Amino acid sequence: MSKVFFSTDYKKIVEKIDESKLKGKVGIKVHFGEKGNETYLNPEIAKAVYDKVTSLGHESSLVECNVLYKGSRTKREDHVKTAVDHGFGFAPIDILDGEMGEKEVKMKVKKGKIKEARIGGGITQYDSLIVLSHFKGHASAGFGGAFKNLGMGLGSRAGKLHMHSHVNPSVDDSRCTGCGLCVKNCDFDAISIIKSKAVLKDEKCSGCAMCIAVCPQKAIKIPWGGSTNKELQEKIVDYSSALINYFENNLVYINVLEDITKDCDCAGKKMTPVVEDIGLLFSLDPVALEKASLDLVNEKSNNEFGRINEVDKDYKIKYAEEIGLGIKDYKIYEK
Repeated sequence: MSKVFFSTDYKKIVEKIDESKLKGKVGIKVHFGEKGNETYLNPEIAKAVYDKVTSLGHESSLVECNVLYKGSRTKREDHVKTAVDHGFGFAPIDILDGEMGEKEVKMKVKKGKIKEARIGGGITQYDSLIVLSHFKGHASAGFGGAFKNLGMGLGSRAGKLHMHSHVNPSVDDSRCTGCGLCVKNCDFDAISIIKSKAVLKDEKCSGCAMCIAVCPQKAIKIPWGGSTNKELQEKIVDYSSALINYFENNLVYINVLEDITKDCDCAGKKMTPVVEDIGLLFSLDPVALEKASLDLVNEKSNNEFGRINEVDKDYKIKYAEEIGLGIKDYKIYEK
């Protein structure tokens, strides 16, 4: 059985962080929450983790990548402003995929359904990671915890598109004004303006998703339905696997089971929690951590959480165990 530590006091969980899994420069992976969202990760917890890491003598930053959709975290400048506005200005903030999501590195997936993962390029500046995740629901992935925070969160913009779909973006002619910004920002000559409308050439499109980021009219459509929910979960885990392999297991995982909502923190709106606050979980095994988190939330909600979003929430955990990222059997130690 894997060890999972639980406490309602975040300071006791932070105490579990030691140097056994930390090397060199430490990235603390967080999700800052979309503008308008109020139930994102408590920044006081992130600050406690940052203070702990730096007290151990490590250089550290809060790390994240830009989002795929148009919002307050599409561009680095806006992303950092949102993070500061939400209370995360106490530490350096490193948006790993550059100003517009253009910076990435490709990592091999040794065991999984895909061959490589497209990760924010700045990740190579770090030697170890703390994956500090706010546990909540998600419409397509079932729930967001350690794997979604790690795999989806550190995917470059092209990586996020890859996880969400097998097909390229398309143009909504009713929105397109033919301004040409997408053409100017496409490095692959995959877009033309024809009869005052943007036209994408699938055979040239690399899936970098830059056109989505720069379009002021939101005319470039994201093919959200291009992957099934099961495929999305597999890709999230595969991306996590690439990162776990890259860091040679020098990762620490903390799930925060507070302000648990039906939808992700990417939703730029006020949401009501679906279950009472539970506490925090710490583990070196992400599979055991996710399983323990889901079990606790289901128990506390009388399985109401298990029924939301109509997605098999156990599948991601089962798949992660299958490809060797950890084990589902766990024992909880209360702090």
